[in-house]
Amino acid sequence: MKEFAGQLAVVAQSAGAAILALNGRALDAQLKEPGQLVTLADRLSHEIIGAELGRRFPGVPQILEEQENPEALPERYLTADELDGTAIYAAGFPDWGVTLALIEEGVPVAGVMHQPALATTVMAWRGGGTWLNGERVWLSPDVALPTSIAMLEMNRFLTIPHAAWVGRVAHQALAGVTQATAVGNTLSMLRGRACVYLNCRGAKVWDFAAAALAVAEAGGVVVAEHGGAIDWRRLPVGALLAANRRVADEVLALGGF
Repeated sequence: MKEFAGQLAVVAQSAGAAILALNGRALDAQLKEPGQLVTLADRLSHEIIGAELGRRFPGVPQILEEQENPEALPERYLTADELDGTAIYAAGFPDWGVTLALIEEGVPVAGVMHQPALATTVMAWRGGGTWLNGERVWLSPDVALPTSIAMLEMNRFLTIPHAAWVGRVAHQALAGVTQATAVGNTLSMLRGRACVYLNCRGAKVWDFAAAALAVAEAGGVVVAEHGGAIDWRRLPVGALLAANRRVADEVLALGGF
């Protein structure tokens, strides 16, 4: 798994360098659907990642954001968000990233999150821990929601009850923050800046596969938005990534539906 993660890191860094060279400009930006922006950078990254994954992992199905995908997914596949945080990339923010993961027997086993503009790479593999720029990281078992920051995704896909849940979590935390990118929000947790990342709706497996593995291997808690296990065999997912069981239970208790 460590070798797989290393190969994914090379692919992510190659695509990230190409995106970074475009200087964050919203070149040929279009709305592919309401609330979903796509740019030249997304398409360029897609071409690089698709070709590199095909060469390094021949025969393994690819589930990538910038293509048509089945709703029901195989037991083994590669997944990637070619540009996680397209909207903030196009606006000139630096927190966007590239994320890739390998799924085997229905669970993530190797993953990478790469932020080119911030020179940050996270690698994780099953049983091997989580590594941020070569240093192993652990999430705090002692942090609690009332004394920490909560990373909270707000988007047009939230139902009214979900939005109310997010609001209650923000009210209980020191502050609620969003970076509009799964990579950026998860990195805030792994750096110890936040205790939880909640994204109820609007995401797909490519948003969370590497993030969930990194949080789990760093000693954190990974559950679906309803508190059960994430189903990596279906395309849409919601996720609650917490630094510890206490924080996860605190956030789930605020759900109320």
